This record gives sequence, structure tokens and C-alpha cells, in this order.
Amino acid sequence: MTAIVLSGATGSLGGHLAAALLELPHSVIHCLVRAKDPAAADRRLRDRMAEVGTDDPARLVAVPANLEAPRLGLAPQAWSRLTDEVTEVFHCAASVHLTAPYQQLAPANVGGTRELLELATAIGERRGTGVRFHYVSTLAVFLDAIRAGIDVVDESTRPSMDTAGELGYPRSKVAAERAVRRAADHGVVGTIYRPGLVTGHSVTGDTSTSDLLMPVLRAAVAIGCAPDAAEAVPGEAVDLVARHLTRLSVDARGGEAYHLVRPRPVSLMHGIDALRRAGYRLEEVPRDTWWERAAQRREDPEVAPLIHLGAIGRRMLGLEPAYPPPPVHSDRTYDTLRRSFPEPVALDESFFDRLVATGLSRFAPLPQAQGV
Repeated sequence: MTAIVLSGATGSLGGHLAAALLELPHSVIHCLVRAKDPAAADRRLRDRMAEVGTDDPARLVAVPANLEAPRLGLAPQAWSRLTDEVTEVFHCAASVHLTAPYQQLAPANVGGTRELLELATAIGERRGTGVRFHYVSTLAVFLDAIRAGIDVVDESTRPSMDTAGELGYPRSKVAAERAVRRAADHGVVGTIYRPGLVTGHSVTGDTSTSDLLMPVLRAAVAIGCAPDAAEAVPGEAVDLVARHLTRLSVDARGGEAYHLVRPRPVSLMHGIDALRRAGYRLEEVPRDTWWERAAQRREDPEVAPLIHLGAIGRRMLGLEPAYPPPPVHSDRTYDTLRRSFPEPVALDESFFDRLVATGLSRFAPLPQAQGV
């Protein structure tokens, strides 16, 4: 039996990761939660796990912390307790803001990673052995891979500031990955996991505001029309990302990277088709025209999240041909997963129907569908 540290459990993916980790024989999962005291941390964690639908308060223990503070903002006694009990660290927390500059995101995304690596180093020194550190990055570190001269991305491709491009979020994740790799010099055994588009639950369709497909679908309903085309992007259902990461954490060898996306990219147009099956009469227009109409409605709360995606949203729709997305392979990841998992559940029409019926209604009532 082992005890682990998990950051990000109150987030979208992190909550599902906490649920997946409960299926492994860890004695205690110490969940670092941004909060002023233990009671507030516990409330936040319990609320999130209630949304996920799985909890075990005896094993999922909330620890008030601040990733941007020295030693995670932990009291000396709390720090010492973690170094005594913990054998592995899972780092899923991040500040995700797709248009924010690097300087704004670095304290949480880079500084927080370094603080957790310091904890892992202290654990290793106490135990006299290497500590496994599981870091959740993003495939956005390869957003500009083609412009950087890399035609195809796989798990062996090393990201850089050039492959990340100009946006602050992927650059902060590149810097964090570098910190994880450098920590090997201090006995930290790092493994990197890169999700792509993380969409709704494979069974229920339930999702969150961090699902980048949601702004596209809600905007389409709000303005009454849909783009005639969009990119197919590397992606996976949120519960499968969490389950696959957990499974890989058992088999992973230090120093490797895994891509938590299904072998074939996900077409965003499947979501548009599901809206029409649900009865929404959506005029089809060229995607540049659609973006222009959306921009004209930028003050509409149903449209604003799409516009706030900025360049990422435009690239998802294929509106920036100077920035083509690279083909992303996950062959090595699935070769490992197939040892214990069957082929992934299909994200077929029924999945997208559930996503529209369940996922979209999570945020606010949709306008009445026409022609149902």
C-alpha cells in the first residue's frame, strides 16, 4: 500500500483522475487544494467528488495548499508528514488560460511544478530511493510544430518554445516539462502525459467549461448557424483520459511521454451534427463567415467563451492556414494500454447526442430546439 500526492483534484480532469486513482491500492491520496484552511479544502474536494459521482473521504484527504507559494504553502509539520508517507506524486493542477501571457501563467504552471518537484526530491532523500513524478502536460506544446520544422509528432518528439509558438499557456507547459526532466538529476523519476481535446464523459456525456468543444456548440445555437467545416483534433473523453493515465502510471518507465488521445482525431463537426439531430435548425455558412457572425455577438454570454478562445478557437476551425496543426500519433501509448485495456470506446453519434443532451445543459438551459 502506498500514499500519493495529487494536485488538481478539484479541476475538471483532476476530479476524474482522483476517481480513477481510487481504483488502485493506494492507502491515502493527499489532494492539494487551494483553500485557507482544512475545512474549506475538504468542502471543495467533497463538492467536486460529488459532481464526479465517486468519493472515499477516508482515502481522499484534502490538504490546504498553494502551488505558487514556497513549499506549497504547507506548514512544516504538513510538509514533513508528506515526505514521510508519500511515495508518488501526480501533478494535474494548472492555470489554463489560452490567451494569457506567459508571465501571468508561469507562477502556477512552472513555479507550482518546481515546488512539487522539490517535495518529490525531499521524499526521495527521506526514502533513499527515486520518487515517481507523473506530470500532466498538454499536446498544445506542439501547437506550432510544423512551423518549427516538425512534420509529425509522436511520443518521442521533444517540445520546445518553437514548437509551442507564441501563446503563453503552451510555453508555460514546455517550461514545466523541462523542469520535470531536469529533476532526474535529483532522483525524481518523471513521466509526462499529454492530453489533447478533453471532452465529455464517455458514458454520460457530462462535461465542463474546460471542454473546448462546448464554446463552439453553444455559439452555434446562439447565433442560429454553424460552420461548414472544422478541424479534426486529437482528443479523448475525460473519464478515459483519467483511466488511461492511471493505468499507464503503473506500467510507465521514467523519462517517457504518453499521448492521451485516441488513435484517430475527433471531428468537431460531429458535435454540429448532433445539434441538428437534437432539432436545432442551423444555417450552414462558410467558417470564416461564421466566426465573423460570432464576433459580432461577442457580448452574448453564450458566444463570449468562443471569442475568448482567441487564436486557439480560430485554429480549431481551420481559420489560420499559416498555423497548420501537426499530425499527432499515440501508437506507443496504445501499445502499452492494450495490455490491460480493449480498444477505446467509440466517440460515435450516440456519444455526441449525449454530449449535447447532457453536457450542454450543465451550463445553462439551451434555447428551445426547433422542429423537435
